[in-house]
Amino acid sequence: MAKVSAFKGWRYNTDNISNIEDVIVPPYDVITPEEQEGYYNKSPHNYIRINLNNSQGEEKYFSASNFLNMWIGSGILVEESKPAIYILSQSFLINGKKVERIGCICALTLSDLGDEVLPHEQTIDKHLDDRYNLMESTSANSGQIFMCYDDHKMVLENIHENLKTDPSINAEFDDILYKLWAITDTKEIDPFINELSDKKLVIADGHHRYKTALKYSKNNITPGSDKVMVTLVNSRNSGMDILPTHRVIKGSNMTIETVKEKISKHFSFEECNGAEELLSKMQDKKDRKCILGLYHRTSNVGLLLEFNSWPELEYRMSDKSKNLRELDTNILHTFLLKDVFNIDTNNQEDLKYLSYLRGNKSPVEMLQKQKYEFVCFVHPPSLDDVFSIAEGGEVMPQKSTYFFPKVYSGLVTRCF
Repeated sequence: MAKVSAFKGWRYNTDNISNIEDVIVPPYDVITPEEQEGYYNKSPHNYIRINLNNSQGEEKYFSASNFLNMWIGSGILVEESKPAIYILSQSFLINGKKVERIGCICALTLSDLGDEVLPHEQTIDKHLDDRYNLMESTSANSGQIFMCYDDHKMVLENIHENLKTDPSINAEFDDILYKLWAITDTKEIDPFINELSDKKLVIADGHHRYKTALKYSKNNITPGSDKVMVTLVNSRNSGMDILPTHRVIKGSNMTIETVKEKISKHFSFEECNGAEELLSKMQDKKDRKCILGLYHRTSNVGLLLEFNSWPELEYRMSDKSKNLRELDTNILHTFLLKDVFNIDTNNQEDLKYLSYLRGNKSPVEMLQKQKYEFVCFVHPPSLDDVFSIAEGGEVMPQKSTYFFPKVYSGLVTRCF
């Protein structure tokens, strides 16, 4: 099963970095070009120079490596004196309620997917070469792979609750309060490592980063390349939650009347006045499966959809488990996006008509910055769904889950 270990991480030296808020960045794959430029301007030591360098072509990998080596040599980054695991607390708001999620940054011995480590959703592997080249150039894990496990004993939470020292990082990034402790005492580390020894891990976020590390480990014999840095969170942690990922449809000229005619083949529907009323009625049915929402901006009409084409579902997906067949995003992709809007999410060309709406703010608020014709609202899957489907050897459609918040880069770097 999962083999995790402590490691000697490299962290920003607070003697040389006065504001840690100026140097930590989100994961590379959620940063826009405008945000990238902003992070460059924030500080000459911002981690963007390593994780998403703005040099052109292959030069960006050499530049990232040069910055990492320069910061290590000049004391901007300092190595932990002893192997450590890092307790991470993230505090944030969900629906106006303060939530705290506890995680552990540690090293994980790599294994093929499907053994100790399970994927949970389909991914597009377009970033694999980029991340591989960065890893090869820097000999480092610069970003986090977010994984979850199931522990009813709450070992990690108990370690966090009994911490006696102040955190080495206590800072706010994008309205999320981060606290980080380095734990070097083996008496505190060993109970956690031992608890994980009989667990399987499910990748919550970072499938392609894991695949990159696995590929690198098979192509290299560098000491330490057989492990990768991960952030582990207990699925029973009170802050472990999944938010929905709604689909925004662009470039459609269909009228709401045409859409009603098409969806009636597989759904019953109730008409709503606007997006807010639609979302309110969806919330009333949040515990029911196969409930979707469709909103048309031009007519300001919302449709509360209830799937009812069960024989057709079983016919089309007879090779899939009942849990996966009846997953809301599966119904959404097959019977709404494909059958109604002719968008095949397995076709890269069709994805240009889709964007995604997700976050801890109101969907109506987030939509104000979007250009769109239709929005498909969906409920998130449960953690039970994630584990049961992954443990059954299946994967959900891409972007079925949104584990909030992301784990930012630059908190800890693992070099090998």
